[in-house]
Amino acid sequence: MPIQDPRTRRLSPKAVTRTLALAGHAMMGVALGLGFALLTTRSDAYGIRPALMALDPTGFRLTDFAVTCALAFGVVATLTGLALTLGEEK
Repeated sequence: MPIQDPRTRRLSPKAVTRTLALAGHAMMGVALGLGFALLTTRSDAYGIRPALMALDPTGFRLTDFAVTCALAFGVVATLTGLALTLGEEK
C-alpha cells in the first residue's frame, strides 16, 4: 500500500494517522524520560546526583543526564509504538 498517492502527491489518511500516533509515542517517551531524570536527580536515595555533582560542580552534568534520559526514553517509546502499530495492521 503506497504511503503517498502518486496522482495527487498527498499523504494517505492512514499515513497521517500513523505519523501522529508515532509523534504521540515520542512525546510520551520524552515526558517519561524527563520525569525519570527529575526523580533520580532530586532524590539522594539513588546516588546519581552526588555522582554527577562530583564530576562537574556547576551542575551541567545534570542537564546532560536529563537530556540523555529524555532522548533515550523517546527513541524507545517511538520504536515500541512503531512495533505496536505495525503489529495491529496484521
